[in-house]
Amino acid sequence: MNLELRITKGQRTGYLKQITKPERVLIGRDASCDLSIPDDPLLSRQHCLIEITTSGIKAIDLKSRNGTFVSGQRIGEKILNLHDEIRVGSHVFQIVPQQNLSPGVVGKCGQCGCNILDSDVKQRRAFRHGDQIYCQQCLERGIPAKNQRRAPQVTITSDEMPQRTLERPPHPQVKPLPPGIPTQIGPFQVLDILGEGGMGFVFKARHTYLENVVAIKVIKEEFTSEEKIVKRFLQEAKLGISLDHPNILRIHDAGEANGNFYISMECFDGEDVNKIIKKHGPLVPPILIKLAIQMASGLGHAHLKGIIHRDVKPSNILVDRKGVVKIADFGLAKVREKAGQLTASGQMLGTIQYISPEQLEDAKSVSAQTDIFSLGGTLYYTLTGFPPFGEDPPGKVIENILRNDPPPLRNTVANIPPELEKIIMKALAKKSKDRFKTMEEMRDALLAIKI
Repeated sequence: MNLELRITKGQRTGYLKQITKPERVLIGRDASCDLSIPDDPLLSRQHCLIEITTSGIKAIDLKSRNGTFVSGQRIGEKILNLHDEIRVGSHVFQIVPQQNLSPGVVGKCGQCGCNILDSDVKQRRAFRHGDQIYCQQCLERGIPAKNQRRAPQVTITSDEMPQRTLERPPHPQVKPLPPGIPTQIGPFQVLDILGEGGMGFVFKARHTYLENVVAIKVIKEEFTSEEKIVKRFLQEAKLGISLDHPNILRIHDAGEANGNFYISMECFDGEDVNKIIKKHGPLVPPILIKLAIQMASGLGHAHLKGIIHRDVKPSNILVDRKGVVKIADFGLAKVREKAGQLTASGQMLGTIQYISPEQLEDAKSVSAQTDIFSLGGTLYYTLTGFPPFGEDPPGKVIENILRNDPPPLRNTVANIPPELEKIIMKALAKKSKDRFKTMEEMRDALLAIKI
C-alpha cells in the first residue's frame, strides 16, 4: 500500500500525508485529529473519518455541521475511488498513488510540498513532527502565529441549518506557571499544568512552529539521572507511537531538551476513571458497559500489535464528557516475544490492587489474560467504588488476589445485568486459562448485553 493524502485546495494546499499501511485518518479542527486544520472555521471539531484498508477506502461524515462532499455530492458514508475530490470545509483533498521519491529524498514538506533530503533532517534544515516534515523556509515564513492573524468572519450556508456567522475561537492563553516550571520545552511552549505524578508532570503545550496544542509528559528533574526510569519513559513513546486506535491516547513524538525528557501526545479533554468515581460515585451498569466496550477495543488493538499494557487501572483510563475512552500510560508495557512470553527483569510491575495472580507469582509470566484480569478489576471498581480485592494493607490485598474471590457484584450494584457480572467475574478468574482467551472475546461478550 503506497498512497498519499494530498490537499489540493485551501490554506493547507500542498499538505501531503504518506500512507503505507491500513489506517484511519480523523480530520477536523480539534488538535487531537490526525489531520488538524484549526484555522478552517467551516470544519467541525471532528469532521470526517477516512478509513484506508487493503480492501478499499471509505469516507465517513461524523455528523459535521457543513457536510463532507465527494465529487460535489454530500455524503454520509461512501466508498472512494483514487483521485476522488473530497471537500471538507474550505479544503479539498484527494487520495492518490504515492509518487516515487528520488534517491536521498525522505519526504515532502507538509506545508509547501517541496522535496526534503535526508541530509536536511540530519543537519536540522528540516523539522520532523509526528508523521510530517517541514522545510526550514516554511518554518521561518509560512506558519505565522495565530495570535498575529485577524480572526475572519465567515458566512456558512448549509442544507441543514440557516445562514449564520462564526468567529474563529480565541487563541489558547498561557496561564501563570509556578516557580521552577519551564516555560519552553524543546519546540513546545508550556501553557498550563494538566497533572502531576510521583515522577513527572503533564503539561498542556503549544508547538512553537506548527501551533498544534498537545499534552507533554516530562520526567521530574530529580529522576533524569535514573537510567531505568528514563528507559521506561522512552519505551512508552516507542510502543505508543506504533498504536493507532481511537481508544488509545495517541503519541506524537519524544525527545530531550535542556535535560528535560518529554513525550508529546494528543491533548485529550477528559478525566481518569479514578477521579470520576471519586467525584461522582460509581457508574450505573448501562454507562459502564458502553465505556467497557471501548476499553476492551483499545486494549485488544494493542494485543494484536503484540503489546501487553501490564498496568491497566482506573487512573490509566481517560473519559471525556461525550463518553469517549482513551487508554493511557504504556510505560510498563512490553512486547511479546516469539515464544509468547515477555521480556522482563523478574521484578513485579503494576499497581497492586489490579495486578493479576500470575504477575504476583512470576513477573515474566504475563499475557493478554493479564490485561483482561486488570480490566475486570477496573470495571469492578467503576461499578462499586472500591477495588475487588481491597485497598490495603498490601499483604492482605495480595492474599485476596491469590486465594479469595471478590464480593459478588449483585450484593452492591443495583440492577446489574447477570451477564455483566458473569463477564467481570470471568475476567477476574485466578487461573488465566479460565478467563477470556482474548480481549476481543471479552468485548464481544460486552456487546451482546442488552441495555
